Amino acid sequence: MAPSMSIEQIAGLLGTIVAPQKGERLLFLTDYPQGNILDAKRQARQEIVSRWYKAAYILAQQKGFRLLPIAKYPDTGRHNSDLPQRAVTHDGGHISDLAELVSTTNIVIAMNEYSATAPLKNIAAKANSLRVISMPGITADMEPAMSADYSRIAERGRKLLAVLQNASGFELTFSGQDIPMGTKLYIDTRASNWILDSGMCHQPGDFINFPSGELFTPPYEGISEQGRARYGNSHTKGVWPVYSYQDSRVAFLKVDKNRIVKVQGDCEEAEKIIEDIAKDENAANIAELAFGLNDKARSNEHVPLLEREKSGPHIAYGRNDHFGTPNTFAGKVKASVHKDYVYAKDAHITATIHAIYPNQRKILIAEQGKLVAV
Repeated sequence: MAPSMSIEQIAGLLGTIVAPQKGERLLFLTDYPQGNILDAKRQARQEIVSRWYKAAYILAQQKGFRLLPIAKYPDTGRHNSDLPQRAVTHDGGHISDLAELVSTTNIVIAMNEYSATAPLKNIAAKANSLRVISMPGITADMEPAMSADYSRIAERGRKLLAVLQNASGFELTFSGQDIPMGTKLYIDTRASNWILDSGMCHQPGDFINFPSGELFTPPYEGISEQGRARYGNSHTKGVWPVYSYQDSRVAFLKVDKNRIVKVQGDCEEAEKIIEDIAKDENAANIAELAFGLNDKARSNEHVPLLEREKSGPHIAYGRNDHFGTPNTFAGKVKASVHKDYVYAKDAHITATIHAIYPNQRKILIAEQGKLVAV
């Protein structure tokens, strides 16, 4: 395991990425398992939360902001499910309305097992002065990726955005063991709403996942009346292969009009996807296309998803209403889950990706999981 940052180094990192100001309120948010029994992994995460809280305390003494007690809530059991209403604090207090507390805070740092990115982003969109850092699945050995050169990530992201923003869609060709040659998925981005997460969280409304470094968009889903009037049905279609780490097999998802319409494969991941869609039909939505930009992020299977998705291309199904804005035609689906799959260079399945433009010009963006356009 890589050596952890010192308390003083964490304080310096927080000062850089969050830049808390005098009079602001900072809240740490974390979850705990049902029954409140911590396994070794969660115990380690609680120790990380404690270290970061101590670092924030040191910074608060220097900067004059208010550090609130750590808010702890029972885990939701699913990534990006809505937050529970009630929570407790690490010093024995009780919170009757967690969303209300979050909305009245200036800075929230969420360090939890199950990602709260979607509900926190929706709360932040309605709050007056909230900015959020979401860190689901955080581990101590992710700290090297946190120390990346975020100015370089921002520059690289801006260059990639200039290449991608006018593309009408993306053709993904998948490679890997048990992947038939020519397995392809087309993702429709005619109504793209690209967002660059480059690691800075200074202004009200800012929202980053950390470690940071990705450029992402919701595909065009074709569900709003205004969107359909302009673009018609979504053109997202093809076959999306998903690796099942539990049993080293592959699930194949048939996609049409931006929805998963069939799941094939005798593996645990296929069963989980079928279960998600059975519980909530909106989970069938293709929710995100993204490109990781953090050169320090690792991509092998033992690395938490929060870091892996910064290492290369990734795709998600489920909710993406936290990506959309009122004036766009994409990012319009609310679901009970948002699940990412990474296709970086060291993954079991990689993706070669071409951007397709309205004049049918094609530009190679990623080759077998490695970003090559910038």
